[in-house]
Parts: sequence; structure tokens; C-alpha cells
Amino acid sequence: MQCKLAKCAAKNTAKNKARKPNLFWMVNPAVTFVFLEASIELVPESIRHHPAVVKDSERRKKDPSEILLDDSKHHAAMKSLKGREKRGRPDIVHTCLLSYFDSPFGEKSDAFVHTVEGEIIRFSRGLRLPRNYNRFVGLMERLLIDRVIRSGERILIQVEEYGLEKLFQRINPSDTLLLTEKGNFFEWRRFRSSNPAILIGAFPHGDFSPEVMEVVEKLNPTFVSLGGKSFTSLYVTNRVLCFLEDSWGGLDEGVRFH
Repeated sequence: MQCKLAKCAAKNTAKNKARKPNLFWMVNPAVTFVFLEASIELVPESIRHHPAVVKDSERRKKDPSEILLDDSKHHAAMKSLKGREKRGRPDIVHTCLLSYFDSPFGEKSDAFVHTVEGEIIRFSRGLRLPRNYNRFVGLMERLLIDRVIRSGERILIQVEEYGLEKLFQRINPSDTLLLTEKGNFFEWRRFRSSNPAILIGAFPHGDFSPEVMEVVEKLNPTFVSLGGKSFTSLYVTNRVLCFLEDSWGGLDEGVRFH
């Protein structure tokens, strides 16, 4: 039986498809957003018997193995986890995805999430995710168990069977922009590319892992900074979306984004 959350996502997606086509996309190319090292993972086996996890499990009437790791609920249990500074914050990628799919780019292109465990999740274009965080958590829990969320024959969200390097081979971007505080100033208004990839970290603290950078550097990326300090993933996502809309003429030509 199709889960209730999937039906909601499908219903909202159908409403979005009924909208009139945006003229912005008749003259501008697609963009692929990839959110890197996002903390979407089920509670690891090593801490499933911790009191904080057991309490949350009993409250939600779910097995600990079926619960999304969340620092706000499992903080005490996470102290022993390796790389914990990047884990337990699914709210970060949730807000970034909401902004992406609210934009014209989300109507035309899929978005990809690379998790801290190295998995790739594809979110289909035109998707309308639950805006409520708890419902998003429930949807991600179902996804990680079933590996796919469908609406009839259409795949809405899917855990892919390949890793980050294979993802970039499939995208085959014409240009790759990696957003990082260690990057340089970028002339967004002069940016033109037929199939660019935008890479944004979706973790709360730290830097990109050496394993991720090893893959990304093969793309000969442009390291882009929005300023000399660290910004939240949501702020970076929103700024990049605005820069792209502006640089590709959508705002200058008076096109309204619905």
C-alpha cells in the first residue's frame, strides 16, 4: 500500500504539473543542484539501544532501525558516533530542497542529495515535498526502507544504486561550481553554461571530506565563495538561486516566478 506521505507528495506534484509553462525556461538551460554530505540516515545499529533512541522509538511506536537519526532527539546517543558533527541534521537539506523546488529550477531539473553514508538520492523535477518537518522525516524514513517513493508508475524519490562519481558521469556537467568559504568571488551576471552543476554542502559543521573532494576535483570545479565567512546551507542555496535567476535574465525581463 502506498504510504500516506507519498500520496501527499504525488498530489502536490500533480498540482504543480498543471501550472502554465514558465517562459523563463524557453530561453535558459537546466541546472543540476547536488547537496553534498547531507545527514539523511537511519539510526545506526551501534546506538539503537541507547535510552534516548529507545525513548523516541517508544514514543513514535516504531522500531529504532526505522527511525531517522536526529540530533535534537538523539544528541546523547550520538556522542560516540564517528563524524558526528555532520550527522543528525536532516532539517538542513529539507529546507534547501524546499527552496530549490519552490524555484523555477525545481520545475525543470531533478535535484540530487549525497548523504554522509555515500548514498545518492534523486528528487524528481516538479516535486512538492512536505513542508512540515515531521512529515518530511516520515517520508525519508519510508524512502530509506523501501528505497523508492512512487506515484503510480512515476518515481518521485529514489535511492540510486550508484555513488557520487557515477552521478557526475551521468550528469556530465559543462561547468561545476562548488560553493565554499575557501572559494573566490564569482561573476554570476556573466555566467552562461549549457548544463552546469551546483554543489552545496548540506552539513552543519566542518568541511567537505577528503573522499568527496577527491571525486569533485576530477571535475575541475570552480570554487565559489559568497563572502569571507561561513554561511548556512539554506542561505547559500537561496543566494545561488537568486543569482542564477538574475544572471539568466528572468528577473530583468520581468518574468514572474509562480
